[in-house]
Amino acid sequence: MKVAVIDIGTNTFNLLIAHKPNRRLIPLAIHKEFVFLGKGGINNNTIQDDAILRGLQTIKKFKKIADDLGTTKIIAIATSAVRNAKNGNDFARKVKSLTGIDVKIINGNQEAEYIYNGAREATNLGDNPVLIMDVGGGSTEFIICDRYQVYWKKSIEVGAARLFEQFHKSDPILQQEIENIEAHLEKKLNQVIEKALDFEVETLIGSSGAFTSIAKMITHNLNEPEKLKNSTEYEFDLVEFENIRENIVHLNLEERVKIPGLIKERAPMIIVGTVLVKFILEKLNIQQFKLARYALKEGVASEFLNCITH
Repeated sequence: MKVAVIDIGTNTFNLLIAHKPNRRLIPLAIHKEFVFLGKGGINNNTIQDDAILRGLQTIKKFKKIADDLGTTKIIAIATSAVRNAKNGNDFARKVKSLTGIDVKIINGNQEAEYIYNGAREATNLGDNPVLIMDVGGGSTEFIICDRYQVYWKKSIEVGAARLFEQFHKSDPILQQEIENIEAHLEKKLNQVIEKALDFEVETLIGSSGAFTSIAKMITHNLNEPEKLKNSTEYEFDLVEFENIRENIVHLNLEERVKIPGLIKERAPMIIVGTVLVKFILEKLNIQQFKLARYALKEGVASEFLNCITH
């Protein structure tokens, strides 16, 4: 049985078509569109009319792809931008009217649970507590877990699009703007830091586009981009991460667009993303830093296919 999952994110819409023979999730097709649903309205809790239009067109396109591939079930999941928007339910109704697809608007806890399920399909989480971090556009999910269970999870509205619109006003970013982001994170993430220290977390596992972008920049820098091909995980070198971060923080957008391994749509928000990641690495004195290439959409697909086969 094939399932299609549409992940309606704040910046990107993702389509995954997958099946699960032999208890292992196998992606059959993956499509990504940069819709920027939160653009211009995310910090006012609205979805702008032009963003709604882009979103509807993308979901219509994804439905055709899923139908053409003979998918049995289409599941659409909406996260931070839609759940916080005053007109989020209106957007979901428009999707239903245009495509017949019911959009499930999930809360932050459900989002974190799906991300855990996805990351667990991509990498061995091990026997000791680790911190999974998923940097979205609207929110960032933090999950303290091991391969058996989740100990603590929290979704916090410090996604890349929110930080970008609120703080990244200059290009290149000013040191004062970086310090303003860090001061904001001190307030917003104190509970995450506290809990992670309580669990003596030493490993950070990043899932989602921001971490994949960082991995692609590093592997291009090291002339080993093939390391990410056909792999669901990657181990970061902490020194290489710091080198990349230092190299890009002073670049303007025009220069960032030319960075090998970084797709142009990620270039505007990559700086705030690296500020957020560096904040967590330093606060927790992280010793091991890994990428899990599966996240929410894989977690949704895995859970659905498990229910069907059991």
